[in-house]
Amino acid sequence: MDDETGMVEDIVEMRAGSMARLFEEITETRKTVSGVYVSPEASLSCAAVLACVRVLSESVASLPFNVYRRLPGGGKEIAEDLPLQEILAYQPNDWMSSFEWRELMQSWLLLWGNAYSLIKPGRRGAVDQLIPLHPSRMVVERLKNGRLRYSYSEPNQTTPTIYTQDQIFHLRFLSQDGVTGYVPTVLCRDAIGLARATELHSGAYFGHGARAGTIIETDQPQKPETLERLRRTWDDMHRGPTQGSKTAVLPAGMHVKELTQNNDTDRLLETRRFQNEAVCMAYRVPPSMIGEMTKSSYNSVEQQSLDFVTFSLIPHLRRWEGACRRDLVVDDKQYFCAYDVNALMAGDYAARSTYFKEMNLLGVLSINEIRSREGLNPIDDGDKRFIQLNMQLLGAFTEANPAGGQAPAAPSGATIAESQPAATAEGAPTESARSAEVLFRQTLRKLSAIEFNGIIERRTKPAKLKAWLEGHEERMKTELLDAAIATGRDITAFIADWTKASREMLLDCHRSGVPYEEAEESWMKRANLSDD
Repeated sequence: MDDETGMVEDIVEMRAGSMARLFEEITETRKTVSGVYVSPEASLSCAAVLACVRVLSESVASLPFNVYRRLPGGGKEIAEDLPLQEILAYQPNDWMSSFEWRELMQSWLLLWGNAYSLIKPGRRGAVDQLIPLHPSRMVVERLKNGRLRYSYSEPNQTTPTIYTQDQIFHLRFLSQDGVTGYVPTVLCRDAIGLARATELHSGAYFGHGARAGTIIETDQPQKPETLERLRRTWDDMHRGPTQGSKTAVLPAGMHVKELTQNNDTDRLLETRRFQNEAVCMAYRVPPSMIGEMTKSSYNSVEQQSLDFVTFSLIPHLRRWEGACRRDLVVDDKQYFCAYDVNALMAGDYAARSTYFKEMNLLGVLSINEIRSREGLNPIDDGDKRFIQLNMQLLGAFTEANPAGGQAPAAPSGATIAESQPAATAEGAPTESARSAEVLFRQTLRKLSAIEFNGIIERRTKPAKLKAWLEGHEERMKTELLDAAIATGRDITAFIADWTKASREMLLDCHRSGVPYEEAEESWMKRANLSDD
């Protein structure tokens, strides 16, 4: 009676599992040409598969994943007040962190082609917890109304639990019907099987003391029992990595013959390396990401890392974002889920510094935004933005005005001190005019310092000094043009007066014999334009 009860329990347990898996066990459909069985679980025994699954799963799990709110004027902000943000970014259920849950779901996706979680309502609303459901026990059907029905077989239940489409969070791999994804480990099982076979062969070879095999010959006929006992005794004495050097004593008339095998001739290392690359191709992971550095250099590894983000990781991230929008986000007009890959795309310190500098000069990022991305706290007045001075609206350039359109010119006889910013009807400068005046004076101070240093370097070479001053005059016209227009200055007259004053000061220094370094203060003081 106990035996019958045990048989019934075994049958119930088999029925509770996936029928597809049971069918595979019976028919041996998972056996590859190399003779190695490959299934989603067994494929993890292959080091290349384990490495690819780890690098993709851990990368997806480690990236920041947030729920964002669209702002009315454009832009976005993290919806910290939304319960779904707490679930996805920090803790999806009572026993798993966000990292652990996303790592598990991504690994299922890479091994089984599908990943499922039960959307459990609770105190935080319609989505209170996300409970992982093993893909081997799930059956998905598409109903006549176009909706999906999920049947999940619990380990200790004979009847599957039915879930509607609204109750399941579903990630799917490449699919032929849009309902369930292909199983990646089945699509490339021969590549995985050969990779695993080379690992097993290497292990067996060194497990037998780096010997291909042994033949014991006898001069006289022996009983089968005697031969079998001799074989077992030989194996017990000489099989294993630490047994190869032991001394053998054989009965009279028996001789040992070693089989020869050359792994170099068999190209074992090349085969193992190629199969690792084949697994990487299947998962679209650069070989350098799993430690295969044979054909890699520093520059190629850096490029492969960027390719990994662009071509390997981004598709999986988009798959996650789309599934969350479909299954978890209710108001998708206002909210959306997105990964932040900026940290992976930043590059090394030099590249990151160049990037932040350019973004800051363009006014895209403020100092505090840069500090936030580097994990630093904000500073006072760090939210202000700066832009390059020499910018002009594209529409300002016309056939009639190819220079970009200047403001009405000031009287040609106006001096530098008399060229002041535009004012309102009441005589007070506007806010935009004051800002333009600040930019004008800052740029002028910079150009004044460049001019003085250029003269110091070329003071003993008159011909070069003259050519350089002419070039610097054109540079000043270019860099001061936009700010001069905004302040109502005639840039041509201004530069002419400035150049005339520079030449007079240069001549005074030459005539009086005063060192040029002592004239620096008065030279630079000219850039502090009079406010009178």
